[in-house]
Amino acid sequence: MNAVQLKRASGGHRNRLMADILAGIDAGALVEGRKLPSVRVLARQHGVSPHTAAEVYQRLVAIGRVEARPGSGYFVRSAWVRNGPAETPAPADALWERRIEAPGDRIRVDAGGGWLPHDWQYREGMAAALRTVARSPTKTEGYGPPNGFEPLRAYFAQRLNDRGVRTQASDIVLTQGASQGLDLAVRALLNSGDTAVVEDPAYPPILELLHARGVRILSISRLETGPDVGALEQILATSKIQALYTNTTLQNPTGTSTHAAIAHRLADLAKAHDFTIIEDDIFADLSPTPIIPIAAFDNDGRVIHVSSLSKTIAPTLRVGYLLANAATLQSIMRLKILSALASSELSERIAYAALTQTRYRRHLRDVRERLGTSQARVQAVLLAHGVELSHRPVGGMFVWGRILSALPAGKIWQAGVDAGVLLAPGESFRADGRASPWWRFNVTQCEDHALSGFLSGETLRAD
Repeated sequence: MNAVQLKRASGGHRNRLMADILAGIDAGALVEGRKLPSVRVLARQHGVSPHTAAEVYQRLVAIGRVEARPGSGYFVRSAWVRNGPAETPAPADALWERRIEAPGDRIRVDAGGGWLPHDWQYREGMAAALRTVARSPTKTEGYGPPNGFEPLRAYFAQRLNDRGVRTQASDIVLTQGASQGLDLAVRALLNSGDTAVVEDPAYPPILELLHARGVRILSISRLETGPDVGALEQILATSKIQALYTNTTLQNPTGTSTHAAIAHRLADLAKAHDFTIIEDDIFADLSPTPIIPIAAFDNDGRVIHVSSLSKTIAPTLRVGYLLANAATLQSIMRLKILSALASSELSERIAYAALTQTRYRRHLRDVRERLGTSQARVQAVLLAHGVELSHRPVGGMFVWGRILSALPAGKIWQAGVDAGVLLAPGESFRADGRASPWWRFNVTQCEDHALSGFLSGETLRAD
C-alpha cells in the first residue's frame, strides 16, 4: 500500500470511528457525563492507531460533543443542548420573509426559488478548487486588500473586455456576492429624498435597499426589449433622478434581456440627464447568446456594473464584483472598509481557482443547454395549465406567469404551500407592494408533478 492509499485508509477509519461515537451519543447509549475510553484503549478496541484515536477525540471536542478534562480524560459533553426536532429552515433569498412562513418539511417544489439546484452547480470544480487552494501557500496575516484579490479582479476585467467593456483590474472591487455590491452602490449614490427609477417588476432586494435608504422610487415597465425607455424619458422630462436600476441579461423575474439599441439609449440618457445606472448583470454567463452590457456603451463613468458567481458556481461561495469610475469606486471602497474591512481573500482564491479550470467553460455550456431544455418543458406545462406567460425566454432560470384564478394572491400562495408548492408572489417584485396576479417561476425547480397537480387542482377554480 502506497502513501496515498494509507492516508485514505486512515481517513476512512477515523470517519467511521467518529460516526460510531456520535451515533452512540445520539442514541443515548453514551449518556451525558459518561467517561469515554482512553486514547490507547479506544485505539485497541477499534483496531486503529493511537494517533487516529486521539484525532477523533480532538474533532469531537472541536464540535462540542465531547469534553476534554485535563488529567481525567474525555467525557460525553454534559453541556450538550438539544433544541428539539431537527428544523428544515427555508434558505435565504430575495423572498426570505415569505419563505420562512412556509414549513420547510412540507415543501416539495420550490417553484419560486432564486438559485440553481444543487446538482446543477459547479460541484466537482469547487472540490478541485478547494484542493488547489489547500496546497498553495496563503498569507494569513491582516485582512487582505479592500479591493480584493488582484488576480481575480484581473480575470473579471478581462471577461468584461471580451464583452466590449473597456476596463482594467484597478476599476474593480470584489464584494461578498452581488448583494453587497448593490448595497454599496445604493449607499454610495443615494441619500434620503433622492429619486431612483426601477423596473416593474424588479428584483426585490433592490426595492428593500432603496426603501431603507429613504429613496423615492419611480417605476417603468420591463418590456421584451428591456426597460421602457419611452416611460423613462417622460420621467426625465419632469423629474431629476439620481439613479436607474436595471437587470440587463435574463432579467429577474421576466427572463428578458436588454437589446443593444436600448442599452445604448440608456447610456446616452444617463449622460444627458446626469444620473447613474446600476447595472445588475448577474445572469450574463447563463445566456444562450452574448448580451452586450450597458457598461459597454458608457464613455463617461455613468454605469456601476455589478455581478457575481452565485448563479454559475454556487450561491454559498459569496464572491462578486463591482465596476465603477474612480471617484465612485473610492467612495464604495470606504464604505466596504467601514462595514467589513475586506472581503474574504480565501473565498476569492477559491473562486479564481474554480474559474481558471478548463472544465469551467464546459460547465457553463452544459448549464445553458439544460436551462434551454427546462424553459421549453416548463413553459409548455404552465401554458397547458392555463398560466399566461408575459414572455417566452429561450434561456435563463425565470419565467413570469399569471395564474388565472378568482382567488386573491394570498390565498393562492397559501394553497400552494398546502399542496407542497412554494411560489414567489408578484407583489414582492413591485416597488409599491401592490397585489399582483403574476408569479415568478424558476424553471429548474418546476419539473415536478406536484406543481402540475396544484395548477390543475380545484382549489384555484374556487369562486
